[in-house]
Amino acid sequence: MRTTTVLAPVALLLLAVGGTAYYFMSRDPDPQPEQPTAPGRLAVLVVFDQLRGDFADRWREHLSANGFERLRREGAWYANCHYPYATTTTGPGHASVLTGTTPNVHGIVNNNWLEKGAGAYCAGSARYELVPPPPKFPPDPADAPKPGAKPAAPPEKLAGTPDFLLAETVADVLKAEVPGAKVFGLSLKDRSAILPTGKRPDGAYWFYGVFGTSTYYADRVHPWVKAFNDSKRADRWFGTNWTRLREEPLYARAAGPDDVPGEGKGAGQGVTFPHPTTGGRAALGPKYYEALANSPFGNDLLLDFAKECVTKERLGARGTTDLLVVSFSSNDLIGHTWGPDSHEVLDVTLRSDLLMADLLAFLDEKVGKDRYVLAVTADHGVCPLPEVARAKGIAPNAARVDTGELLKALNEHMSAKYPASRTADGKPGTWALASFPWLVLHSASVKASGKGHGEIASEVAEFLAKQPHVERALTRAEIEKPAAPGDPDVLVRARKSYYAPRSGDVFVSLAPYCIPSKKLEPGTTHGAPHAYDTHVPFWVIGDGIPVLESNEPTTPQALARVFAKWLGVRPPKAASYEAPAALR
Repeated sequence: MRTTTVLAPVALLLLAVGGTAYYFMSRDPDPQPEQPTAPGRLAVLVVFDQLRGDFADRWREHLSANGFERLRREGAWYANCHYPYATTTTGPGHASVLTGTTPNVHGIVNNNWLEKGAGAYCAGSARYELVPPPPKFPPDPADAPKPGAKPAAPPEKLAGTPDFLLAETVADVLKAEVPGAKVFGLSLKDRSAILPTGKRPDGAYWFYGVFGTSTYYADRVHPWVKAFNDSKRADRWFGTNWTRLREEPLYARAAGPDDVPGEGKGAGQGVTFPHPTTGGRAALGPKYYEALANSPFGNDLLLDFAKECVTKERLGARGTTDLLVVSFSSNDLIGHTWGPDSHEVLDVTLRSDLLMADLLAFLDEKVGKDRYVLAVTADHGVCPLPEVARAKGIAPNAARVDTGELLKALNEHMSAKYPASRTADGKPGTWALASFPWLVLHSASVKASGKGHGEIASEVAEFLAKQPHVERALTRAEIEKPAAPGDPDVLVRARKSYYAPRSGDVFVSLAPYCIPSKKLEPGTTHGAPHAYDTHVPFWVIGDGIPVLESNEPTTPQALARVFAKWLGVRPPKAASYEAPAALR
């Protein structure tokens, strides 16, 4: 998914992005399987990145009998599930579910933030290296810079780590309390595999042309991972078009037109079906892997990998209790590109439904229907394309807000009020750095103004609050005040997203259905405190889980207590949300 500074989501996925090394760095990554003395048990957390909470109801008539409908028919289905904090992005979502708490406690305030004057990524560090290294391909002439163009700066080499996570997860507790228990986290995105599984998993694997990990975890991958990579299963969709799963008229009825203003083109995939998966290149390479991830085939690949993990590691079949986290990222990348009302999002949702049916049938056979529990949620929802929101009359003032232009206007206003901040040639000074939705004040401009930091922050917030499409601007001082009755919802949520060393000086909340959009780029995003971004599924099925449908308010963090109870371990220390009444 994209960051709140609106970086391209697939670019983030393919940037190579794991504290001090733990004892298991040098352990044999594929020990001989234990001989079971009794049937095992397996807890499975499935995250569909950006699967908004209303999708399964909105498109229910088109779903299969044994996917999401089986979860509804045989498990506990909670329709009123929302994240309780403001910055609804991938990092915070994946860090919250199994810690049972919010960013102000677990410290993952966003995907990226500014800390001590430098950028930080929630699940990566230059201290580590990828294992194995990313695959190498011959240079593609299409990627050569144009004559006279300034060479692009090489991306910072980050490798995955949970170092920034400040709270323990259910996985940490399981590893500490249950001898022999195994924990694995799998995803296309590094942060989605890393943050739910805590500090000591047996494996955290993500995709960057191959499935790999980092030297935080081990100096080599498990042999079954190497064998999976060597099989080149990730390459089998090269040149295969992504077409609709069902007949086109169904999509027009259920989602509307295929070509609407504001849609993106993905990784050389175009606006409308069919979508090629070559990435616009003649040969295999990074662009193909971008297109793969930005299609339902990325989910198919991850499902194959997850089945291999369950089979080779004998999860749930070794006389102990294991935990598996599988986070499907392609839904998010597709949603960012074409928006939640598109044929593409409908198609990946229909395919996700079939994928879930496949996974449940696999677990029934491999683990045993009475020996696993599976929960499904998402890390966040998504905002409609502003153009669609306006056309449907949902929000006549929906808009893309160019964050660069917003900062430009701020600099001009502040430099007019405090002229000493202007540059030597009279141009406006720089007053803030953006790690949206946070702004960090520029210390040199604050000093030049002769005013206190708090006074300048208040002036910045007051100016921003008057700008079109800005709902609220909150200073750090406002957020740090003790809670009081009648505090606006955005303030309550901002407090839960605030961790002082990693948050900025001014929090900016755009009006509903308005999105930050650098240079008004197409597509959509999430990250706001509004219901379309906070609403996610909460579905649980398996051994001991009652059958019910409920509108009882809950939050994904409640799954930490649900899983801890089922696994027979204490809840994580920071878990602060109770399980729904029927699951306690």
